[in-house]
Amino acid sequence: MKVMIAAGGTGGHIYPALALAEILKKEKPETEIIFFGSDDRMEAQVIPAAGYQFYGTSMSGMNGGVSAKIRSVLSLIRAGNVCRKILKKEKPDICIGFGNYISVPLIKTARRMHIPVMIHEQNSFAGKANRFVSKDADIIVGCYESNLEQMPRDKVRLYGNPQASLAAEVVFDPSCLRDLGLDTEVPFVVFMMGSLGSESVSKVIDEACSLFDPSFQVIIAAGASNDYEFRTTSEGRIRIVPYVDGKQMLKGCTLAVTRAGATTMAEIGAIGCASVLIPSPFVPNNHQVINALELVKQDAAVMIEEKDLTAKVLADTVNGLMKDPEKIRKMRENAWRSGKRDAAEKMIRCMEELVNG
Repeated sequence: MKVMIAAGGTGGHIYPALALAEILKKEKPETEIIFFGSDDRMEAQVIPAAGYQFYGTSMSGMNGGVSAKIRSVLSLIRAGNVCRKILKKEKPDICIGFGNYISVPLIKTARRMHIPVMIHEQNSFAGKANRFVSKDADIIVGCYESNLEQMPRDKVRLYGNPQASLAAEVVFDPSCLRDLGLDTEVPFVVFMMGSLGSESVSKVIDEACSLFDPSFQVIIAAGASNDYEFRTTSEGRIRIVPYVDGKQMLKGCTLAVTRAGATTMAEIGAIGCASVLIPSPFVPNNHQVINALELVKQDAAVMIEEKDLTAKVLADTVNGLMKDPEKIRKMRENAWRSGKRDAAEKMIRCMEELVNG
């Protein structure tokens, strides 16, 4: 089977696609996997670095005024012509889109060329690109019940995020604590605001550090591109680092304080992690709040919107949970119950159905 995957723009689209590719290669080593994306965004570096063949092109986004929309339509036509040449050359058995506008020309062109099509939606509020191509898809894989109302219901299968399949396999290695100079016998809270970090939330975390109870350790993943400079010193029971292995941290921590992006939500459910969620207010359709509410409604997480976030609110929330092991236990159980740990495997079965008829 030869598979062509369109993914791009952000890690929220790219890493689930790479997770599917990794598990597909593990289950079906003979499978040939090719990626398509923008030639000037992060996928152009990340995907080839992961060892996959990559085709890139340029295309304008779909947002903006009339002139921007005209440019987008013209670039869509050009990108469609590029996709036609690629598909004629590679002859994939199936095309899969993971959202973002760069997936649109591949999915549209594959449909016109009668190649089976699957799309994956990571968020509780389906993205504009996936809603646009949903009628062209043979199967739509979603993660949330709300997806059933946003796209053709008869095509939607709620299998979850392929990242969850990888997260479910994680075994915590205590050496990651020892490497940071922390005690493997003392519980820890991890703060992760994404690879870019958040200057505004970092400031609140910094102010809250002096208020955290001394009975637990604190790991703060500041984000490699975060401009905020912490005043708190990275010593004693507190460690401030640019980056951590997110899945390892979620597996080993007592409590995680994170954004509510689709990948993080999938990993929290797959691992069964108690969490305090601070949704990013800078995303379309406020979808991180909607993502977070799915876990809050199941008593698997606590949400603090950024507009309500202060050092005292954060410290009181974290301290209160860390002093209530029964509450933590229930949150973990409920998070685990919400998890979809076989998303990639189910997607692979669907791909075989479509290819084999």
